[in-house]
Amino acid sequence: MMNKIKPELFWVVDYYPDSGISKGEYYEQITREVEYAEKLGYRGVWIAEHHFIDYGIVPSAPIYLTYLASRTSRIRLGPAVSTIVFRNPIQAAEEYSLLDTLSKGRLNLAVGSGYLKHEFTGFNVPPEAKREIFDEALDIIIKLMRGEKITVNGKYFKYENIGINVLPMQKPHPPIWIAVLRAEAAYHVGKKGFNLIMIPYATVDKIDDIMPVVNSFREGLKESKTEEKELSLSFHTHVASSFHDAVETSKEYLHRYVFSRLYAKRRTLDELYGSGLLLFGSPEDVANQIYKIYKLAKPSRIMFLVDYGMKPYDMVIDVLTKIREKVAKHLEEKGILLEFAD
Repeated sequence: MMNKIKPELFWVVDYYPDSGISKGEYYEQITREVEYAEKLGYRGVWIAEHHFIDYGIVPSAPIYLTYLASRTSRIRLGPAVSTIVFRNPIQAAEEYSLLDTLSKGRLNLAVGSGYLKHEFTGFNVPPEAKREIFDEALDIIIKLMRGEKITVNGKYFKYENIGINVLPMQKPHPPIWIAVLRAEAAYHVGKKGFNLIMIPYATVDKIDDIMPVVNSFREGLKESKTEEKELSLSFHTHVASSFHDAVETSKEYLHRYVFSRLYAKRRTLDELYGSGLLLFGSPEDVANQIYKIYKLAKPSRIMFLVDYGMKPYDMVIDVLTKIREKVAKHLEEKGILLEFAD
């Protein structure tokens, strides 16, 4: 029996003023990349939401995702993640319900509690309260999306007999992923019966270190007695004719990305190449790396982060095509199907 992984794509939308193109032009470049990805059969698109600086230039994921929905017809769309501790949960429920309706039921909703210090400072939210705020907000969002009228007398939110006037097309609500960094949090995600999303690069030093998080998630799922939920893992990816060629053609962009990343442990590119946290090399190399990851963690989805450091459009398209046409073939020989849409 063939094991299956859904291939998806993730954009941080990191921007560099010295790139020579405007932010508007870069949004349009990514939109064209998404259109091409849909033609190739990628299953989903995830867009990061960040605030205040150019590390990520989509401060409102629902607006950009709605634009992407208007330019596509079948690829699924989602924020990675909507940082709901910075938002009014009623408005989050309204905006994502509207997006699900306008996209004809294509929303995947990933939510998180945030980790960037300057965002908590900018929104005047105390980081030590983020878990409590997140739990209250998510409960409100889910109930509203289900069509419930709610009265809330929480520590952070208080509402009286509130319901929203547009409900999502997917019932009872769009599928929900929760982003985590720690094993303890992953256990609670599983116990509550949610899907889990994780970017190993941001969490661990080497690929084997994700297993305490993954195992905790699955332990929580066992206690929840719910059906098996999805595990989505994201990896920076570059496919070329050889590992050497992949390193040489992408290092300018990877270096730019790595050293723009805030608060992260500084790692040399050589450390990253040996960490197992990047999918780099020839199509066969990348297939071997995915095979190892699957044997280790058995993710149901892999999110390829191909456009980082503002790679040129043609380079991104080349990598997307190589994954579809070459990496997938090597994986199939190993008994793993990258499950592209027909």
